[in-house]
Amino acid sequence: MGATDPSPAPRLPVGLKVSVDVRRDQQPHRDARIDAHVRVKAVGIGPSDELPAVELAVVIALDVAAGRREAAAGALAAALRALPDGLSFTVLGGADETGALSGCYPLRGRWALAGRGEKRRAAFSAGRILPAAGDRPPAGYQAWLAAARELFARRPLPVRHLLLITDGSSHDGAAAPDLDEPGRDGGELNTELGRCAGWFTADVLALGGDWDPAPLLAVAERLHGSPVDAPERFEPSVTEAVRRLRRVRSPELPVSVAVRPAVHGVTLTETAPRRQALQAVHPAGDPRRFDFPTHQWEPGTRDYLLTLGVDASTDPLGVLLQLATVSVGDSIAPLLVRWLPPGDAVGVGAGGDGGSTLQTMDVATRMRAALDRGFLALDPLSREEAGQQLGLAVRLANEIGASWVVARVREVAEILDGSRGVVRIGPDVDLDSVRRGRLNIANGHLLDLPEQLAGKPVKCPVCDHPAGAHAQYCIACGRGLGCPG
Repeated sequence: MGATDPSPAPRLPVGLKVSVDVRRDQQPHRDARIDAHVRVKAVGIGPSDELPAVELAVVIALDVAAGRREAAAGALAAALRALPDGLSFTVLGGADETGALSGCYPLRGRWALAGRGEKRRAAFSAGRILPAAGDRPPAGYQAWLAAARELFARRPLPVRHLLLITDGSSHDGAAAPDLDEPGRDGGELNTELGRCAGWFTADVLALGGDWDPAPLLAVAERLHGSPVDAPERFEPSVTEAVRRLRRVRSPELPVSVAVRPAVHGVTLTETAPRRQALQAVHPAGDPRRFDFPTHQWEPGTRDYLLTLGVDASTDPLGVLLQLATVSVGDSIAPLLVRWLPPGDAVGVGAGGDGGSTLQTMDVATRMRAALDRGFLALDPLSREEAGQQLGLAVRLANEIGASWVVARVREVAEILDGSRGVVRIGPDVDLDSVRRGRLNIANGHLLDLPEQLAGKPVKCPVCDHPAGAHAQYCIACGRGLGCPG
């Protein structure tokens, strides 16, 4: 799954199609910024819809306080009985008298292979979850991550996944990355996440409501998984996570961007189904190529915002130039722009020069950022800031039809006027609902983006000068674009 990963690829083939939508006509500058919408559609190929269970390795880590241990052991037993035959698994829970993490199952060795008898013994052993020293769980999520990393190093199967089931009781706040202050040192957890990235993926199943969302979101984002608000009887959540893993067609695929020399900066951000900035890797000997690792490819659609910094000072004007190519697997698409001469109008995307989906993506990005900030402000109960941000999120959601955002806001506020973005925060805010909301916001929601349009570009009927699709007057002759003369 990483650059040094020796594991084989899974046997399920996947068909990929890459498309790039960019506003074709651009103004040339020495430091021009080009934004493009990259969409990748993945479809399953072949008769099988599920990865064989023998190609999956799963670590289940149960990180709960003593008061929840008995109920959690019962849910764990039910989840173990439902594992598919052939899956490699191990269960971690509690700690020994020295404070070291304890393996709950298998009783001997590091890994078990799911089968009828093995699952029955594992379920029976779920009650062996040991209390930690002083009846406290081991401190820090990083301990579970480190244990999983060591286990996966001995089981290099194509799909390797950690299910961290936690009620937040072991969280060491001093070691957590602060997602709300980018750039701040995340301590031990951040360091361990760096070691684990690329070697396995992880979902976080949060029980109850007494946990800090920030470190859970950090684990899910850095390890390309999902944060889940799970019920106390969490076995359906475990079963669904394993079922989703079996739909994975490829555990890792790079989105590769090859650029011409005039391009001096490349960033790629996944906007759906999960929002996350991706880190580029340069293949040896190819400085003009940027590989962005992505994980857990299953049938579906992914959207990305690609941003290029370009020095257009020496490029020719008025001709199509290929600034970059974007490829995933065997599918490749060009990114083409045309630098306009000074004074020529730049279209806004709906008149045939591309970029028809970028405006919707921009609105969606601002909407999700406002939603995040609004829920974050609710946690410390900063009502004025929360009301402003949630109102902005609702207004933008109404523009693009994102009904899931409206539903989330209604859980914590009253919407007085959705089109104007007016909301009211009540006197009593359930902080458990706020924390759960922050987890749910992080889960993917696809946008119904408009198709790329290919109509004729808009031109002035008098002087034939190009104009933006929503322009009312020609910038060359000043005539109204709706007038024949």
